[in-house]
Amino acid sequence: MKITQMHLDDFGIYHHVEWTPPEQGLMIIHGPNESGKTTLMKYVRSMFFGYPRGEWKGFFGHIDIRRHTGKAYRIYRNEKEFYIADGDTILYEEPSTMWWHGLDRQTYDKIFAIGLEDLQGFKILSNEEVRSHFFSIEGGVRMGTTRREFIRRMGELLVPSSQGKKVINVLLQEQKEYAYRIDKLVYDEDEFAQLQAQEKRSYEEVNQLRLQQEELKMQMEQVLLTMSAWNIYQRGQAAQKKMQELASISQFPQEGLQQESEIESNISRLTTQIQKQQRLYQEKNTYHDEWKHWEICGKTIEKVYDKVHEWKQYEQILQEKEQQAVQWKQALEQEERKLRPYFGTSIARQVDWQDGFLVAQKYAQVWQQLLAWKARKPKSGWISSTPEYDQAEKTEAYWQQQGPRIEELQQLIHTWQKIQAVWEMIEQDKQTPKRGLMWGIGGSLSISIISAGLAFWQVVPLFWGYMAAVFSLIVLVILGYMLLMGTYTPKKEVVHEQLQEVENKICLLSKQGNLGLDGDFKCALWQQKIEDMKRQYAHWQADYSKYVWKKEQKELYQSVYGQWQNEGKQLKASVRDVMDEWKKWYEVQGIRHLPHTDFMLIQQAWKRWYSYQQQLCAWKDEKVQIQRQVEDLTVQVKQLFKELSFAENVTPDNVILLYKKWQMIRVQAEVAREQDHQRVIQKQQEEQLQREKARWEEKQRQLFQAVRVKTSGEFRDKALQYQQFCQYKEIYRQSEDHLRLLAKTSQVLKQLKYDLQHYTVKDWQDKRIQYEQKIKELEQKIADIVEHRGSIVERLSQMAKNEEYNRLLQEQQHRKALLDNQVDNWLMYMFAEHMMGEAQAYYERVRQPIVIRKAGEYLQEMTARKYTLQASFDGKQLYAVDNTQRRIPEKQWSSGLGDQIYLAVRISLAVVFSQQLEPMPIVLDDILVRFDEERQKAALRFLANVGKKEQVFLFTCSRMTRNIAIEVQQEEGLIDSGIHIFEINKGSIQPINE
Repeated sequence: MKITQMHLDDFGIYHHVEWTPPEQGLMIIHGPNESGKTTLMKYVRSMFFGYPRGEWKGFFGHIDIRRHTGKAYRIYRNEKEFYIADGDTILYEEPSTMWWHGLDRQTYDKIFAIGLEDLQGFKILSNEEVRSHFFSIEGGVRMGTTRREFIRRMGELLVPSSQGKKVINVLLQEQKEYAYRIDKLVYDEDEFAQLQAQEKRSYEEVNQLRLQQEELKMQMEQVLLTMSAWNIYQRGQAAQKKMQELASISQFPQEGLQQESEIESNISRLTTQIQKQQRLYQEKNTYHDEWKHWEICGKTIEKVYDKVHEWKQYEQILQEKEQQAVQWKQALEQEERKLRPYFGTSIARQVDWQDGFLVAQKYAQVWQQLLAWKARKPKSGWISSTPEYDQAEKTEAYWQQQGPRIEELQQLIHTWQKIQAVWEMIEQDKQTPKRGLMWGIGGSLSISIISAGLAFWQVVPLFWGYMAAVFSLIVLVILGYMLLMGTYTPKKEVVHEQLQEVENKICLLSKQGNLGLDGDFKCALWQQKIEDMKRQYAHWQADYSKYVWKKEQKELYQSVYGQWQNEGKQLKASVRDVMDEWKKWYEVQGIRHLPHTDFMLIQQAWKRWYSYQQQLCAWKDEKVQIQRQVEDLTVQVKQLFKELSFAENVTPDNVILLYKKWQMIRVQAEVAREQDHQRVIQKQQEEQLQREKARWEEKQRQLFQAVRVKTSGEFRDKALQYQQFCQYKEIYRQSEDHLRLLAKTSQVLKQLKYDLQHYTVKDWQDKRIQYEQKIKELEQKIADIVEHRGSIVERLSQMAKNEEYNRLLQEQQHRKALLDNQVDNWLMYMFAEHMMGEAQAYYERVRQPIVIRKAGEYLQEMTARKYTLQASFDGKQLYAVDNTQRRIPEKQWSSGLGDQIYLAVRISLAVVFSQQLEPMPIVLDDILVRFDEERQKAALRFLANVGKKEQVFLFTCSRMTRNIAIEVQQEEGLIDSGIHIFEINKGSIQPINE
């Protein structure tokens, strides 16, 4: 589990502080006193295990962690509020219960939090909490807790006191009270006394039989113990027999095989070096005379070699350009085939394409204009299909005179209809008196007079009175006008004259226009004839308008067509002029025939043809120059080959071979000159190696003499036998430990070994069957006695004077059964606690060396492999072992070495605990203040190495420790050192970049 981020919202001197510590490496947090180091350590412990009782007020914060499974969590503790969030789920269970198997704050401080006062000895391993959480891992993480639980339950059942109030104490006191109360109800009769005596004897007999039964069970347990230990004993005896066969090897030196391997390795290494020196000494690298000629020509070879790259480039250019020239020729022939239809057999090398482009462009424009002129030709197909206007029917003058007459007739007929209506009304005498209007006029007049009178006599206000009178007068005027207009009738003679006048006009117009309106004045007939004339007039107007439009369109077409023809003549003249100019241009340029539409195609083809011609000409000139330079190089190299008798063709690759040979000869010549001097040095080195080899051979001879062997093969055989001896010794030791664990005590172990030595498995199987039969017989006897006692008790209850005796006996038996049950539970807890204690002691003996071995590795790392650790078999004594295998007890350690050993043991305990349960951050508080400078450097490197897997925090107020950490960081590199330094001051945490 690693801390990924700290959030100190309100925690002591920290307010809204966030810090993201690295997940790996050693974090050194430096600061003076009262800078906030202790508060930060308290924050870490509080986030993991909660605030101490009564110390939660005013503290707010949360911490982000990542467990070994990779899942991230955030732990919140805001005063009494607590919960854990993993992004999706909210948890309310304490992390120590949920993840760390009940690890509490005190045990965490003893294992993972180390201060200066903790580096005081090896007693941390004797702490019961640490032992129960660490050494009992294989037997269950809660073994120590379970033992304490058994002891607690035993205490809840029974206490060794006569005044105890526990369950068994109370039940025992009740039995005494029942016996006392029953004795008061006893009869004096002999039969009652005899029955009571028999009842008492039955209890004694049952107890004796149960004791015999328990004794047989214990004897059978001994038999079962012996049977279970039989295979273990036989394996140990077989190992002991092998050890006896290999007893002669027991004195073999423990480090003998390692020493012999080291000696053999050194002798083999020295022999190889001596042989190599001899080969070098015997090799002949004398100077040859022909090398002098090579050295004379050395500069020439260097110059020629410098031009090899240029030579290869020339050859590559020749090859590439020749291939490209072939492509040019092919492309040239292809373009010539395109151009010959236009130029003929001889293609002009100079053509004024710019002038041709202008003429061709002009030609294209005039041609496009001509095409556009043709497309604009007026169309005249509709003119010939237009019918001629029929002028024979009625003339234009006729209709121009007839139209106004028809309009005037319509107006006269309308006037005649109005006058005729008046005439009919006079004839029918439809005039009637207008009584309603008369009544209205009289009422309005009365109201006006009354209102004026009331206003005058001031019955009503003057204003309203006069207003009513005025309103009545207005109504009176309106009604009078209506009466006058409704009752007026013109004179009959006047109406008749007007009617006669209108009819005369109608007859006159009808005769003038030949309309056919006779003297019979029928309005409907007149109207129909007038409508027919109007339709004829409208039809004539439509035909005449169409005729006029067609005539105008024909005149317009003739005008447009004439203009189009004139424009065509001008365009055709322009086209002839441009064609003459175009033909003149391409004939001048040497082109036989060229349509202006092919101008761009031929122009591009000629330019490509001309470009290929120019490139081929340029390549011919360049080729001559390159061939001349290559020929000069060839002559020079040929002369050099001849002087050096180098029988190879003159090529750049052979020049490279010549140069390599020259380099080899030059090196060989230098080696030959130095050979004499090297021979002297090699001879001296060989003599030194021979002396060193003789020393190792003498050590080997002494080692063989001590082991009493002559060859390395015999030595390895004995070493292999010694390894087998050690393996058998370990098997025998494990068998003895197992037997000791089964026996529990030394007396039982002694008896167990005696039984295993003098009896066989068959004997123990027969004994087990015999004990089982005896136990069954005793159980049957007990059942018979209990049955007989029941009849006695029943008889005694019948003889009692009242029911009190019977009730007391029943209660006594019931409470007695409850007492027996609780006693059995107490015995079960006692035996279980004892057995778990023995098992825990065994696991402690087995697991404790792992811590010591790991601590020994750490001590070697801190002391540059000068010291390691060993522990006694019982784990109560710790020794420091130096390079000479001398064991130094704790009392003889120096203070500096002791601090290093105690630090190694504490870190080892924390690391091994992390491997077995879950990694936890290690918190160190000023543990290096008593270390000198070199030991601090070594300790910091060691802690940084531990920090590669664990998360280690070192809090210090020492300026010296901070400076040394910076030196180590600079020596090892900022990244490789694994050390991160932070400065803490008054609630702020900042990294140090130096």
